[in-house]
Amino acid sequence: MSAPWLDRSRLQLEQLMQATTAPILVHGHQPKGLYQLVNEHLAATLCEGSTPPCGTCPACHMRLSNNHPDLRYLMPLAIALEMGFPVEVKASAKPSQDIRIDDVRDLQNFFTLASSRGGSRYVLVYPFDAMNTNTANALLKTLEEPPPGLRFVLVGSRIDQVLPTIRSRCQQVFVPMPEITECIAWLESQGVKQADLALSMAMNDPFEAQHLAMNVPEQLELRRKLLDWLANPDQHFNAPSGVEKVGLVVLFELALRLCSDCVSAANSLPLQSFPWLAPKLLWTKSIGLKKFSHVYQALQREVYLAQHPINPRLALEFVGQQWQTLCK
Repeated sequence: MSAPWLDRSRLQLEQLMQATTAPILVHGHQPKGLYQLVNEHLAATLCEGSTPPCGTCPACHMRLSNNHPDLRYLMPLAIALEMGFPVEVKASAKPSQDIRIDDVRDLQNFFTLASSRGGSRYVLVYPFDAMNTNTANALLKTLEEPPPGLRFVLVGSRIDQVLPTIRSRCQQVFVPMPEITECIAWLESQGVKQADLALSMAMNDPFEAQHLAMNVPEQLELRRKLLDWLANPDQHFNAPSGVEKVGLVVLFELALRLCSDCVSAANSLPLQSFPWLAPKLLWTKSIGLKKFSHVYQALQREVYLAQHPINPRLALEFVGQQWQTLCK
């Protein structure tokens, strides 16, 4: 069952791809779903059968084996591994979470080649948020004067992290966030149990929630364990073991969202991120807004650590130390 909100954006993407050869920037809160949307469009475009995507023609066979000569993906090594692309990883190296400038340079030959199948050539950049300034500038040189027949589609969520010079050269497709009730109904149709909890712990990204529930349920359990720990003031001195495995980005994101929910609970307002935690946050009514503001600002200042190779356990303990200040 296709996500109905993606179906609403599918026609816009198809029409824009037909109307212009400019790079297309597809963005919204659900990058995994947007990648799926673009990939399905490219599958139909590259198909040489009568009912695209047929899955049986030579072009489909090559695409399904990640070997289509007119399609390249520009993505971090870690994501390529997660998606099952045939990539090489050095035994001593940790797969990169960023799109590196060397990844762009490796595509220079592809940029200048002619089409192998007689149509356009495509580069799918995912997620564009993973490009640093150097990588983006290296890609910009090709976007400014792309060779004939070379098409770019950039997919991601944080459009504010895209260089203005790149944004100005792109046509945009914005996929709005669907209603929470629509997300939950879709997740339930996909067989996700406790869809509302999974969605909240995936930061309201329905495709991330589906991925976690179906492929790595232990990650959902770790996120729940983290939130339960922070929601219990008697436990703030003892960070639970293993919770740092949620990853630094997720750790800080969940903590910041819970801090906002704590302010809502303290003022008897509905919780926006984790409504199921409301019964555990009654203690917040005795905490002043100034303390919550201090914790929130301290966490925000440290968010940049998520992009650096620091000890995850130390980051977890830092979050716990900030929470301890609330009840002092």
